[in-house]
Amino acid sequence: MYEKLDKLRAEVERCKRKVEDDRAKLKAAEEKLKEAESSQILADVGALNLSPEQLADFLKLVTSAKPGADVYAGRNKKESYDNDPEKDEYDESEDTEDEEN
Repeated sequence: MYEKLDKLRAEVERCKRKVEDDRAKLKAAEEKLKEAESSQILADVGALNLSPEQLADFLKLVTSAKPGADVYAGRNKKESYDNDPEKDEYDESEDTEDEEN
């Protein structure tokens, strides 16, 4: 008389077990992803060949920069990336002014 209810209860239990298994698989996959991301970050940072102090300074500079700002030596973006051949000439007066200050 209660066969239908028994079948439905069994189906609910199977689904619960499957959800638990899937959660475990998800957790394992998330841990693998985190490990891979950490390894990639360490490889990228190691490729920069910076001392810990230099890395800390670099990260401070990058995180404090405003979006869209050119953080390279205070250069203006337009000047830094301008491909005008006439402007490619080296001007020594700029270097001597910086050294004097």
